[in-house]
Amino acid sequence: MGAPAQISSAFGNPSVWPGDTFGLATMPGNQIALSWGSANGTSSTSEIYATVVSAADFTISASPASGTVAPGSAATTTVSTSAIGGDTETVNLSASGLPAGTTAAFNPASVTPGGSSTLTLSTSTTTPPGSYPVTITGTGTSNTHTTPYTLNVTSGNAITNGGFETGTLTGWTCGGQAAVCSITTANPHSGQYAAMLGSASPTNGTSSIAQTFTAPAGSSTLAFWYDVTCPDTVNRDWATATLKDNTTGTTKTVLAKTCAANSGWKQVTTTITAGHSYTLTLTSKDDNRQGNATHTSYDDIATS
Repeated sequence: MGAPAQISSAFGNPSVWPGDTFGLATMPGNQIALSWGSANGTSSTSEIYATVVSAADFTISASPASGTVAPGSAATTTVSTSAIGGDTETVNLSASGLPAGTTAAFNPASVTPGGSSTLTLSTSTTTPPGSYPVTITGTGTSNTHTTPYTLNVTSGNAITNGGFETGTLTGWTCGGQAAVCSITTANPHSGQYAAMLGSASPTNGTSSIAQTFTAPAGSSTLAFWYDVTCPDTVNRDWATATLKDNTTGTTKTVLAKTCAANSGWKQVTTTITAGHSYTLTLTSKDDNRQGNATHTSYDDIATS
């Protein structure tokens, strides 16, 4: 008889007649071996190997397990599940412990074990700063599990409509030679919207959005995300950004001219001085040639 560690191999009555059955309990994942011997003076030995499988269940986790945003912006995390014992039940996802003015959206809202969902936590401009423990819950037909997530909300964001979640360019001034500025729902960095400068069709010259703000007390950083689609070369088309310190009269280029066929979302950060007035200008430039139109999306612009 081969039995897993710490598992008894006693059957109560170790003898059975041919055709009789007996039971043996052991732990999931262990392999057991059964053998039998003589009957009526006739010896016969054989072994049966069996792996004990656990009951159907699932696990749940979030990656990353925390996020930091300014009020009015959004954080995202991937909620992943895995099956145990061939679990196929539908798992409905929910989040609790959200700070005031914050909503949670799962895409998709339910999965089967082995599937994943993107959780977007969208704060409002009135969400108080702080560190908030959020509980992500997966509720199945017979099993329920949770995983933790920490949402860190920084002190006030001086940028108006930095996540473009108004669905408009409120707070921003559109300019440039082409001045093609719009809101897009295609692949925002977070939330539902992003600003798009230029177009999938050729445009002639620069398109830019600009905003003047005063860095709030306690702030030291300005950050934004950009995603440039530039099938041309950087000497013809590009994305770029400048930050003018109106208090000192100096201007710095915070995003050098950049051209990539599909950059994906990338973050830019730069230092600011509390109390100073700044003008941030975000730009995309296209040379109006057919077949290689350049456009750039910007999102989640915030001070912290």
